[in-house]
Amino acid sequence: MDRRTFLRRTTAVPVGLAVAGCGAPGGESGEATGDAESGSGADTGDETAGGTPPIPRIEDPPAAVYLPGHRKSMRILEPIEAGDYALAPLLTYPHPFWVVTGSYRRIVEPSAGRGVHLMLVCWDPETGVVLPGDAEPRATVSRNGDEITSRSLWPMLSQEMGVHFGDNVALPDDGTYTVRVDLPPLPTRRTGSLAGRFTEGGTATFELTYDRAFREEIVDGLELLEQERWGERGALEPMTRRDDGGMNGRSADVPYSALPPADDYPGTHLVDPDADTDANADAGLPRSGDAAFVVTLLEAGSRLVDGEDRYLLVSPRTPYNRVPLVNMSLRAIVERDGSTIADRRLEGTLDAAFGLSYGRSITDVRPGDSVRIAVESPPQAARHQGYETAFFEMEPLELAIPPA
Repeated sequence: MDRRTFLRRTTAVPVGLAVAGCGAPGGESGEATGDAESGSGADTGDETAGGTPPIPRIEDPPAAVYLPGHRKSMRILEPIEAGDYALAPLLTYPHPFWVVTGSYRRIVEPSAGRGVHLMLVCWDPETGVVLPGDAEPRATVSRNGDEITSRSLWPMLSQEMGVHFGDNVALPDDGTYTVRVDLPPLPTRRTGSLAGRFTEGGTATFELTYDRAFREEIVDGLELLEQERWGERGALEPMTRRDDGGMNGRSADVPYSALPPADDYPGTHLVDPDADTDANADAGLPRSGDAAFVVTLLEAGSRLVDGEDRYLLVSPRTPYNRVPLVNMSLRAIVERDGSTIADRRLEGTLDAAFGLSYGRSITDVRPGDSVRIAVESPPQAARHQGYETAFFEMEPLELAIPPA
């Protein structure tokens, strides 16, 4: 029995989906359920309908980052440029993902029939910094001049791909399709070498071929993890490129959106006064909702702020691959002797050295001041399996400025 036959027959894998907190916007958490496999699930003999392999869905996953039951196979197309942007298109089989509205999540199942999961990784070609999820590209798919679909792609978080944009795209049948990508100006505040760039959008065009060979490639490349590890706390490693053009790990041509380690951030690192661990080590960073936070107070004169104020930098990231948590709303409250010294909403900022962070200038702060970082909204990004239950119940961080 070859690997593809084995994957077709895994429809009997004895796992289901009962994802905590997977209700529609406005619904109660913990109510949504689904089937045990994605796609149409029909066995057509040589391949599942539309080339979608059955994949395990984890029963009762933790409210944290966890290992899914499988690693996807992907096809990477040649990177292209669009104005100041560089982007790489990636293709895999249609599969479920979760979209986020406020503090609620909703599962999006792929439609029955043929199609692909289209992904774009966008970055700055000069620095390699992956761009955050607030400049959503529009993808228009056509064939022989006839438009098939046009939509804005979701900003997404994936253990294998990091920050990217994507969606399931239904295709009428086999053939070669043209995809036009329109990128808007980047609204995120930019500092350092990124200041003044990405003020205009960009446009790029590429072709994708959808056929039986593609479907066999992505089904053959799907890798099941050992069943005893399904749902275990942890994360898949970033992807790389195979010699045959597919992907089974991280590609040298496509940057991964890993933030710097905590020790690479300058300034005075804020600490949890009740914790015994070293706040400058990633393993000991303050946590909320299974997210890790670097919180540091930069000295006056930093390029991240105008004037002589100090700058409070907050860098939330996933706990294993250091993926930035995009599209969050954070507030910092500084108190001294029971009085509020500052209460500021933090601004998302992109910097070549620090990646995506959130911050504001702060005046008259002193050692011993307490700093509360409140999460007003969790990351507003769609989630691939393994991230869909994390980063929701996010309690405030209670920190302090240590002695000089």
